Amino acid sequence: MTVSEQPRHIPALDGLRALAILLVIPHNVYVFESTRGWLAPFAWISSFGWVGVQLFFVLSGFLITRNLLDSRGAPNYYSTFFGRRILRIFPLYFLVLAFFLLLLPRLVDLSPAIRDSYANQVWLWLFLSNWAEPFGKGVYWFSHFWSLAVEEQFYFVWPLVIATVTRRLVPMCITIIVAALALRVGMTEAGARPEMLYMFTVCRMDALASGALAAVLMGSPQSLDFVRKYSDWLLVAALLVLVEGASLTHSYETYYTTTLTVGHTLLALSMTTVLLVLAMRARGRAARSLAALLSVAPLRSVGKVSYAMYIFHLPIATGIIAPLVLPKLKQWGPGFPVWYALVNMLCSYLVALASWHLLEKHFLRAKRFFVAAKEARIAPATAGSFPPEA
Repeated sequence: MTVSEQPRHIPALDGLRALAILLVIPHNVYVFESTRGWLAPFAWISSFGWVGVQLFFVLSGFLITRNLLDSRGAPNYYSTFFGRRILRIFPLYFLVLAFFLLLLPRLVDLSPAIRDSYANQVWLWLFLSNWAEPFGKGVYWFSHFWSLAVEEQFYFVWPLVIATVTRRLVPMCITIIVAALALRVGMTEAGARPEMLYMFTVCRMDALASGALAAVLMGSPQSLDFVRKYSDWLLVAALLVLVEGASLTHSYETYYTTTLTVGHTLLALSMTTVLLVLAMRARGRAARSLAALLSVAPLRSVGKVSYAMYIFHLPIATGIIAPLVLPKLKQWGPGFPVWYALVNMLCSYLVALASWHLLEKHFLRAKRFFVAAKEARIAPATAGSFPPEA
């Protein structure tokens, strides 16, 4: 099969997106009071769950870059990209902000702490909260929106990069990966707050650039042959990198110095390797087994609505489940944190499913008005129509 003949939809990537959100939610609603006994593995997974955001960044870098490469050179290149991004991101995002920040204060007597945090809402409306939160400028309900700000800033810059850099995309992506790592090391030495390294866009560019690198390599027949030939060994290598990174970072402790520096890059590279194996539909035994596992219907369903799950999970947890359900779950014994995480995931999924059918899919139908003019493309369409980008 040639590069241009590759299937345009890769079900396993839906599963990867599902894995990312199912890691993030337990991390963001972490309520473990003890890590002893049988609870220890669940507590570790919840603590480790922030890596789901790193996986989202790698996926976004890959999917967005492939779509941009497919439409590069088209006369409507920019309008197509930004039109489709706006339809995917803006309706739900701004509707949720409007409800919680404009309507809810008129309906409910919010606590003074919540109302005071609303003074910082301008950063949310402008997709700049990742630059404000490290300095205490967050807004209640939406402390997780910093990652959406990172992605929007990436979307704003990356189309211009792809349009202007034509033959040196691989060295450019590698340079960005190295530069992001060096920047985090330098900021650490300068005494920067850990939250700055965690949230600043320039500090997370190695994950986005790693995904972009995978997209560029996917257009190379030589890379395709190599990945398919050595797919199982590449998966083993990715696992070894992941394990070695865990040993260096106290199991990827969120704000541990080594995690914030080397750990982020090791995670991005290992995730990108797995992504490449899946995207190129490698036929090794381990590769086929992993792809089959990630392609099961429940995971694909979660992956399809993962954007809305990310939007809603913290408002649901802090506004409904924590005050109303958590006290009852605590009566179930020391295992209540596990049930609490599961309840949050289930409720987030159900609300996201409703959001998809009532709102999102109707806006996405308008994507048919934003299609790149094929006759003007200068890059081959190799794998453009992936699952809806998160």
